[in-house]
Amino acid sequence: MITFVPLDESHVSLMHSWLSAGEALRWYARQLTTEESIRQKYLITKLRTGTRCFIVQYDQEPIGYLQYYRISDYPRYCSLVGAGPHDYGMDLFIGRDDRIGRGVGTRIVAAALKELIFAQANAERCLVGPSPENQRAIRCFEKCGFRHVRTVVANDGEEEHIMAAEKPNQTLPPPS
Repeated sequence: MITFVPLDESHVSLMHSWLSAGEALRWYARQLTTEESIRQKYLITKLRTGTRCFIVQYDQEPIGYLQYYRISDYPRYCSLVGAGPHDYGMDLFIGRDDRIGRGVGTRIVAAALKELIFAQANAERCLVGPSPENQRAIRCFEKCGFRHVRTVVANDGEEEHIMAAEKPNQTLPPPS
């Protein structure tokens, strides 16, 4: 069972341990960080911009991090990826390397789309931007309905393989 717990001060040291090693460091953090920089980035800056930040729990055990945001709140990035006014972005990582490659990521993405992103009344599409080299993440997103739309070079100089998933049509067709 996947649950999303709003990120708070009690999660800073856990985030630091995840972002300092393994796959989370390789694909998400990309450089070593400090607890203070995590506190500043995830508890202060992101909250000011409207980004919603969560610890991901699997069977009540913290195993990763997920954030989502309305892309239009980030005008430069919105223009770069060609996002519309009702597009949301999602970023995540599994902080426990022993949980990678077991289908957990696919369950996290599917739950986040249903419970968080497409639960927003105005959400029409979700965009993600894994590294083109992160084939495991790309396959995970594809399993959840994402399709490649373009590759861009982000502000940090890193390439992003932009993928999009449309909000499922939740209305039933009229009877014939």
